[in-house]
Amino acid sequence: MTNSNYLNSLAELEKRFNFEKEEKTKFPFFKLDRTNKLMNLLGNPQNDKSFTIHIAGTNGKGTVSSIINSIISKNYKTGLLTSPHLKNYTERIKINGNEISEKIFASVHKEVSKKIYRFEKEEGVQFTFFEIITAMAFAIFKKEGVDIKILETGLGGSFDSTNVVESDISIITPISEDHKKILGGTIKSIAQNKAGIIKRNSKVITAKQNKIAREILTKTANLKNSNLIEAKYKVCGIPKIVANKMEAKLLVDGVHYDINYKSIGLYHLENIATAIKTVKEFNQNIPINTITEGINRNSWPCRGDFYCIDGKRILIDGAHNKAGFKNLKKTVSTFFNNKNYTFIYGTNNNHDINTFIEFIKKIPSKVIITKSNHPKSLPTKEIEKKLTALGIKFIKSTSTENALKIAMNSYKKNDLIIVAGSLFVSSEINNILNK
Repeated sequence: MTNSNYLNSLAELEKRFNFEKEEKTKFPFFKLDRTNKLMNLLGNPQNDKSFTIHIAGTNGKGTVSSIINSIISKNYKTGLLTSPHLKNYTERIKINGNEISEKIFASVHKEVSKKIYRFEKEEGVQFTFFEIITAMAFAIFKKEGVDIKILETGLGGSFDSTNVVESDISIITPISEDHKKILGGTIKSIAQNKAGIIKRNSKVITAKQNKIAREILTKTANLKNSNLIEAKYKVCGIPKIVANKMEAKLLVDGVHYDINYKSIGLYHLENIATAIKTVKEFNQNIPINTITEGINRNSWPCRGDFYCIDGKRILIDGAHNKAGFKNLKKTVSTFFNNKNYTFIYGTNNNHDINTFIEFIKKIPSKVIITKSNHPKSLPTKEIEKKLTALGIKFIKSTSTENALKIAMNSYKKNDLIIVAGSLFVSSEINNILNK
């Protein structure tokens, strides 16, 4: 049974501004001075003695965070902060990979609320949803006495609430166009914002970047006297799907790692290499088998989940931007040689439908449009207008459950059902398949 205090906490949090549900906010709204005030009110829990790993980028942040945590938590006590949640708010804050309980969530939220109530009332300030969640995470990590805290940015870098920490290692996953209204319309402006997490005299691990992003990161690291390290790797042989998992051999810094990963996206190989490089920079003495076991044990749902149900194949992916669909196309072309593809597509109101349209034009397919129950989900009528104008045929569904039913009932031999466009659509279908 759900804890009543937990439900009360959620009700209060839902009253606060939440960018994950509202897109209209202009960039200046995101300021660290408000977050710093919040931390001061709480006694600055972010400044505990734990080692800090901070992660920004466009795609792959959550996966890299989760893999690092899975590896390190075997020998160290870890605190992990990620976003968004797919099902439960408690997913966002984990100790040693385990979600905090509803009881702890409610208790810490109550403590935070008590300490900020008078300030908010007197100053006419209201802290945001994400600021409160971030503060709660820091408070929990300090109370639990974690050795290492691993923090995924929510949006951008420079003005993200998590950027009140002095990190020991900063990680930048591949940078591409996303959240352009907030972070700027160019790779340069987006990279500058994400480079804002780089701290003075620290280590910076970066995945392979495009030329512009690389130049920005290099310049920022040099200005802050920080060491920029690229996570280089080589894939040995051809990856393959075995028992719904991805098998691959990865070479990182002269060491071979046998990967048997639960998600089949090829882009995960870069995420895995970035995580390995980070872990080795943290502690060179962590054994290879500990690293490999941590990778293969890790689970990060809706980022390349593959199912085979009654002979019907389903790939669930969170692709929603240009880079995401490019990676999805590479995965599909590597592992599948289909004549038939069925796409279940739904998106959010801040995502560009054109990225999906460019994608399906290159892959002959049947399209089923849908929407999730999330407040930011784009109504199907908006998707319908766009597809109709371009002469793209589609089937309209009433829900994600209905979309999956249509896809399964119309399945042909050697078909592949692909779910993409929104993590929230993917999550709902993933939950249906795991009932």
